[in-house]
Amino acid sequence: MIKRKCFICGANMEEKTISTKAGWGKYTLTIDGINAYVCPECGEITYSYEEMHMLQELGKSLSNLSEEERPDVLNVSEVADLLRVSNQTVYNMIKDGRLKAVKVGREWKFMRKNIESILDQETKLAARNNTGQLSEHDFEIIKKHISNM
Repeated sequence: MIKRKCFICGANMEEKTISTKAGWGKYTLTIDGINAYVCPECGEITYSYEEMHMLQELGKSLSNLSEEERPDVLNVSEVADLLRVSNQTVYNMIKDGRLKAVKVGREWKFMRKNIESILDQETKLAARNNTGQLSEHDFEIIKKHISNM
């Protein structure tokens, strides 16, 4: 079994089968049986490429709502939901430049098209590099996180 370290706090993550929620607006879907890595210290959750791809496809199907129900501007919680990460991960992604955001008052705002393009890019990159090895992109992100510790 591969040991995974939490990139937030550095603790060893535990492989678990969990339930997660997906949805948009007034619709919520609970999905059971998701294989994930969970940090026992800070609660951060990460998913494998296969699980993330499945969640993204489910999210896309749920997001086939009318345009009025799909806002162009998103807040931190909506982006975290869309990316299937915690709010803290979204803040970290803003800090290290992976997400473009604008601060309006006390809140960060994101353009939906930017977030969806990131998902598309990452899905294509992961599909090309589904060898179990780190991509150059992932390696650079990890290096950046380590240098900031």
